[in-house]
Amino acid sequence: MIPLYTRYLMPEDYGVLELFDVTLNVMSMIVGLRLGSAFIRYYHYYDTQDDKHEVLSTAFIFTLFFSISILVVVELLSTPISVAITGTDTYKSAFQIVFVCFALQNVYTVNETYLLAEKKSSLYSMLSIITLTLNLSFNILFLVVFELGIYSILFSMLITKTINAAVIIPITMRHVRFSFSKKKLFQMIKFGAPLVPAGIALFTIHFSDRLFIQKYCSLSELGVYSLGYKFGMIVSVLISQPIFKVWNTQRFEIAKQIDAKKIYSLYFTYYTSIVAFFGLAISVFIKEIIWLLATESYQGASLVVPLIVLGYVFFGMSGFLTLAFVIKNRTGKIAYIQGAVAILNLIFNYVLIKNYGVLGAAVSTVLTYGTLMICTLTFSQKIYFVPFEYARLLKFFCTALVVYFFSTFEIGGVVTRFAYKILLMGIFPLLLLLFGFFQKDEIAFIKNNLFLKPSKLKIK
Repeated sequence: MIPLYTRYLMPEDYGVLELFDVTLNVMSMIVGLRLGSAFIRYYHYYDTQDDKHEVLSTAFIFTLFFSISILVVVELLSTPISVAITGTDTYKSAFQIVFVCFALQNVYTVNETYLLAEKKSSLYSMLSIITLTLNLSFNILFLVVFELGIYSILFSMLITKTINAAVIIPITMRHVRFSFSKKKLFQMIKFGAPLVPAGIALFTIHFSDRLFIQKYCSLSELGVYSLGYKFGMIVSVLISQPIFKVWNTQRFEIAKQIDAKKIYSLYFTYYTSIVAFFGLAISVFIKEIIWLLATESYQGASLVVPLIVLGYVFFGMSGFLTLAFVIKNRTGKIAYIQGAVAILNLIFNYVLIKNYGVLGAAVSTVLTYGTLMICTLTFSQKIYFVPFEYARLLKFFCTALVVYFFSTFEIGGVVTRFAYKILLMGIFPLLLLLFGFFQKDEIAFIKNNLFLKPSKLKIK
């Protein structure tokens, strides 16, 4: 959608949409009470199907009524909320749409989590693809045909979330006998409540830079930065989040195995390598990608993308490292760590954005997420020590840094530079092999599965 967004929306409009996104996310973090994470924990805690269904039913009923109650309050306060966030009441109606979208999303999140807990990834993926297709279709219809500006995205989001809720709730609840357990609700709230301050802290880390940019820069610069930030987040949205949707369930099952720590260590190496590789690819090609997709007024976005990418690689690593806290039911530690880092982030944002603008915001992102990763690693190892493969990961990051450095050389025109960068990315795995990143069993696996001789291929 970026080619359409950058042609039908001014940078200022894109900046306003980013503020709507901030509002939706912070409400979901605070009001949702992180029941999605708590549901996963206690769904696997109980053994009988009746107990599991009661966990689902309890979480759904509570979330439904709690979300409706909050929705009524924020709809009544839509005018002052609009003034507080955007500085004007012009967007009152837009915020009212955002609030309804929040309530819908908050309700069906538990149902989505249930599909993942039951490992119904095919059904989950099918619903996600249908939702994405509808969202894109309505975006194009309202933006290009009806030319509704920022309301195009809001109307599309409202319709899509309504359809999603109408489909996924009946599917997941059709075989569940509705019942409500105060005991199970208390357990989930006790587990999830400490994650609410952690969610607020993460919101601060994720989005406070937008508010500082709005204050010390302009809505136009905010729009350009937001576009670059979206590209930087690709490693999280397309790689980390799908992996974590499965991992958040799988890690509890692995914890029961004798060699759990060895498995955690190997998974961390593979996860980090995959995310970092895609992050490197985005960073290497981002200038050409934005040149191809966006208009002239958005070209400055490419400057911040590599820094945002690195920040989100660190963020993904820190997310993986929280396994010690959730396995040992020490979720309060997450809140303390993320709260302290959030305060540090505000200091970084104030100093760097005030003096260096959007580039300072990108640097703040790297410093913040790097600090979060180091702090999470330090404290988690004290609770549940895992022998991570630090040497291998250091080789990977150093090699990636070398490749990125050479990719910054300006060689010829766009086509020549693109071919040069493809060559660099092709050399990268060979450099990893040369520097001893791969282990013998991994090399054997690659040879046997990726480089099959024609004689070994069996065609049925």
